[in-house]
Amino acid sequence: MKVQLLVSKWCPSCPQAEIIWKEAAEKRPMDLEILDVADKAGREVVSRLRIKTVPAVVIDGALKAVGVQPLSQVLQLLDT
Repeated sequence: MKVQLLVSKWCPSCPQAEIIWKEAAEKRPMDLEILDVADKAGREVVSRLRIKTVPAVVIDGALKAVGVQPLSQVLQLLDT
């Protein structure tokens, strides 16, 4: 499973999302990629999926969540 977490340097809640998703990556098998929306790869995903808010979570190419979710919710999202 490929998980992309889209973040930005100016986003106040993005560091918290990064911590939670890194912890989830230790508990569930996934290829976690953290992308800054200011970088080319991040801009491409944002443009393709028309993402307006960060942090945003893309799983296997589909937008699945926006904002910061608690670890329990992240794990449920990964298990579905």
